[in-house]
Amino acid sequence: MEAVSKTKTAAVGDSRKIRTVNIRPGVSILSVLRHLNYRPWFAMAEFVDNALESFMRHREELQRVNGAKYRLVVAIEYDPRDGGRITIRDNAAGIYESEYTRAFRPAEIPLDRSGLAEFGMGMKSAACWFVRDWTV
Repeated sequence: MEAVSKTKTAAVGDSRKIRTVNIRPGVSILSVLRHLNYRPWFAMAEFVDNALESFMRHREELQRVNGAKYRLVVAIEYDPRDGGRITIRDNAAGIYESEYTRAFRPAEIPLDRSGLAEFGMGMKSAACWFVRDWTV
């Protein structure tokens, strides 16, 4: 889905009545996300939501691969050394390679919004709120 804005053309003598402008935020918007009014628990909850979404969306496949007793596990580790490190791990299906472009692009709304993923900003806003450099 392409984000566009339709506006009337202001140029004199221009025969076009409507102009399409791409308003998709660029990657530079990520630098603004660190100024959101978040709290640590709220930002971490974004990652837990992503694990839950992945688990719910791929539950049958995960149980087929890992057995019927498979359960979602989300572990949050904090290491205070060297300025601190938060590691959030889960055993869900993760982000499929075919979804990388959408998943890492700011404000790229998921094709299926029926679950927890709604706006396409959670992982990026939470990660950028914590640190400038982050790894998935």
